[in-house]
Amino acid sequence: MNTEINQKFHIFTESDYKAFNEKLIPTNYEILGIRMPALKKLAKEISTDPNVEAYLKNAEYTTYEHILLYGLVLGQLKKPSLEMIFHYLDPLILKFDNWAHVDTIISSLKVFQKYPGEVLAHFLPLKTHEGEFTKRTFAILLMDYFMSKTYIDTTLKQLSEIPQGQYYVDMAIAWAISVGLIKFYDKTLVTLEQGMFSKFVHNKAIQKARESYRITPERKELLNSLKTK
Repeated sequence: MNTEINQKFHIFTESDYKAFNEKLIPTNYEILGIRMPALKKLAKEISTDPNVEAYLKNAEYTTYEHILLYGLVLGQLKKPSLEMIFHYLDPLILKFDNWAHVDTIISSLKVFQKYPGEVLAHFLPLKTHEGEFTKRTFAILLMDYFMSKTYIDTTLKQLSEIPQGQYYVDMAIAWAISVGLIKFYDKTLVTLEQGMFSKFVHNKAIQKARESYRITPERKELLNSLKTK
């Protein structure tokens, strides 16, 4: 299957898109220049193949797109067990070295919506993992699957406990906090007022929230007054 995938990758490669992504996504992996619709279509084909587990066990991790494809295949599997997702995703997360791997793959794993308690417990160690993109994975996971009435208190607490100081971690926390301000303004505002985040995260969260059309002008004005000088 790897040979067939590489042949299709060769067909899908676009030099202009490669150059665009190389400027946008800092990564140590080679970028081929394959658009997301093509990757998602291929992922769907692989996910429904009877030999999909053979692919998951023997897939290549040689380029930026190979890793994206693998994660997208996991997201496209029909009725996978949570244990199966954990088994194949855990080692993949350790290969992430850029924001696009994290954000694209984590958001595609809709199966996590069905098992929030198990998912949070399983990935909790990522919160204090030494890797920049492992911690970002945890923050994005919280934003994508735990911004709910049931979990907002837990989410805000967990976000405040992620070690700050790494750019892509801080940006993810700020993004998540801005979403919290949109969906659960009062609770999230208290967290900001308590000064639980670094100056960078605090101000960036406010900036991103104020850019949203879903927050009223009055609330934006209040948020602006909370910016740390």
